[in-house]
Amino acid sequence: MANDIGTTLLNSLTNSTFDSGNMAKVLAEANVAGPRAILDKKEEKTNTELGALTYLETNIQAFNSYLVDLSSPDIFNSRSVTSSDESVVSVQATGQAVSGAYQIESKQLAQANTIVSNKTYTSASDTISTGTLSISVGGQTKDIVIDASNNTLEGLQAIVNNGDYGVNAAIVNNGGQYQIMFTSKNTGAASTISLSGLADFDVDGMTTTSEARDAVMSINGLNVANSTNDFSNVIDGLSIQLNSVSSMVQSVGVTSDSQKIVDTVSNFVDVYNQLDTILADLGSYRSLSAEEQESADFDYFGDLSGSSLLRDLKGQLRDALSGAIPQLTDPNTLASVGISFDRDGKMALDSALLNSVATNNLESLSLIFAKGGSSTDPLINVIGGNEETLAGNYAIDITQVAERATVSGGAVAYAANEFRANGDRVFDPNAALTVDAGAGLQVSINGAANVAVNLTAGTYATKEDVATQMQTDINTALAGSTVSVVYDSSQARYELTTADGTLDLSSLVGMENQGFSNNATYTGNPLIDLATAATLDVSIDGSTAVTATIGAGKYTLDELSNNLQNTINGLTEVASSGAGVSVSTAGGVLAITSDRYGFASDVTLSNFSGFGNAGLTANLTDTGLNVDGTITTASGSLSLGAYADSEDGRKIKISDFAAIGAEPAEVRGLEFEVLGGVTGARGDINFSQGFASRLEETIQRLFEDDNGLVKNRIESLSEKSTDYEEKRDKLDLRYDKLLLKYQLDFGALQTLLSSTQRTSDFLTATFSNNNNNN
Repeated sequence: MANDIGTTLLNSLTNSTFDSGNMAKVLAEANVAGPRAILDKKEEKTNTELGALTYLETNIQAFNSYLVDLSSPDIFNSRSVTSSDESVVSVQATGQAVSGAYQIESKQLAQANTIVSNKTYTSASDTISTGTLSISVGGQTKDIVIDASNNTLEGLQAIVNNGDYGVNAAIVNNGGQYQIMFTSKNTGAASTISLSGLADFDVDGMTTTSEARDAVMSINGLNVANSTNDFSNVIDGLSIQLNSVSSMVQSVGVTSDSQKIVDTVSNFVDVYNQLDTILADLGSYRSLSAEEQESADFDYFGDLSGSSLLRDLKGQLRDALSGAIPQLTDPNTLASVGISFDRDGKMALDSALLNSVATNNLESLSLIFAKGGSSTDPLINVIGGNEETLAGNYAIDITQVAERATVSGGAVAYAANEFRANGDRVFDPNAALTVDAGAGLQVSINGAANVAVNLTAGTYATKEDVATQMQTDINTALAGSTVSVVYDSSQARYELTTADGTLDLSSLVGMENQGFSNNATYTGNPLIDLATAATLDVSIDGSTAVTATIGAGKYTLDELSNNLQNTINGLTEVASSGAGVSVSTAGGVLAITSDRYGFASDVTLSNFSGFGNAGLTANLTDTGLNVDGTITTASGSLSLGAYADSEDGRKIKISDFAAIGAEPAEVRGLEFEVLGGVTGARGDINFSQGFASRLEETIQRLFEDDNGLVKNRIESLSEKSTDYEEKRDKLDLRYDKLLLKYQLDFGALQTLLSSTQRTSDFLTATFSNNNNNN
């Protein structure tokens, strides 16, 4: 009996098929399976919500890109420009352009001056005379020393083209005969070239092959000239480009681009409705069909169902579009411009009403959507604000209006008995060559009786020939007094000068071609004699000081004023720094004023030489002033002077960190300009936050601010996701440790089984032997 039991026990041990490795894995997995299932469920829920919110954030930011345009006043300043023939006249407009219709005739294109040497040479390396070549362009004269090192055509060409002389030089091979040609770098009547100082050019002379001409157009009947074909400073906000000459009048229209604005608002409605659909899908409880489940369009469908955050988000977006803009009168709601909401929360657009508002009340439409403002004072222009600027009405008090730097000379000294009368600008250079039959005028010298002058009719080769014949006709009629007549190409006009006293022209007939209106009166002006070239050192608005030169000659006060202004503004050091001046003659003195306003405005003139008769002798300097005053909010008053623009002292931009007392100022980020007027109370600035701007700030508050509802939730979920990953790593480590433990335990068991097997084998053999012996 005992033998049978032992046999049974040993068979049980030796026949064991126990898999210790697999059993170790099963036991280790069973230990962590519960916590891992809970973790998987939490992680899936977190990642689902995080993915949905990230998807939502992406779409909200795309929606916000539409709001950026709509919340800026710039889109509402768009202008539409049409030209009946852009090959003749093309026009561009900025937001400052006033709507209107213009009739433009392109009469003449701007042209550079080109002169060619009359002397010819056998090769480009031929020598030229030596000396100092003076090149004058637009009243500026610069010298080149020609000596043995450079006295060839090629040498002169290289020096001119490598320097700043206002001209380009080119050697022309004309059938084996070489000539040198000079062309002014700039176009315009003032770009006439004059050379002197070299015998080759002084003796043989130069031939004009291209006359310096201004571009000329008439706009609504008014003739206007410009040194280039781009008339960008004739009408504020318009850049008019002459492309060709035509006798046909071109119609140019400038209107508010209401269609662009309507399209922008319509797109906003469409995009808002797309966003509303996305929000509805995210929060839907509806079950998806099999086909929908396979579509990527439904990847996040229902992932935020029941989310209080989604409800809050939709509520805040809707609140931003509700109610009225309190700073505005009607229209001041979305409904008043054609936007309403249906029962499902979708926007509906009344296009007819929107078009009507865009056409008839564009400023109000701008304020309904954009962040911006207006002023009760027409000389205070509100430029804008930013996210720091709060809506409200703010009182303005000005204690200092911005000023430009201005210096004035003393009384001028006129030359005795020398007077000059000039015609109006000649706008048709070809017509100026023809003196009509019956043309004539009355001339009075020094108050004497008028003398009738009949001009010799005909068509002349040059305008200078016309001037010569006119001079002969006048002096023949006067028989005693002398009048000189010249055509001033830089001014594009005829000028009459006498040294015999005052000069008066009247009863002009048939001289329109020469720039003299019928039956007009032209009175001569006294002349200022600059006996030698006059110089002064100039620094404008901090530009590097440089010497300016006015050529010797006799000038009227207006002529000298224009020449001085053009000379200073033409200086490279002044122009490259963005500076400029205007020169006026109020009170019979020369006054030089910077184009800039404020502390950055500075005029410094020194080292005058030869300007005594012009009243400019002692050094002159002046600095402008910034606008100053206060702006008053509900919290108190804020001084404006500290926020004046460094480049334009008329502008104020209040810092984003401005404070009244210990509190942030309501007007942080507000930008406006005071364009003149008086000191004292100047009314109110009304700043409003339109619906697009409200939405933009709501989105920023939800998604970008440190305490933003959505931003915080995304960050919290991201932290949870990271935490879950760490917990998963810990569970994996626990599993590895348990697996190792069970493997060791079962290894020991296997060792025990192996030992048991040997014992079993021994016992089996023993029992077998005993049985055999029995």
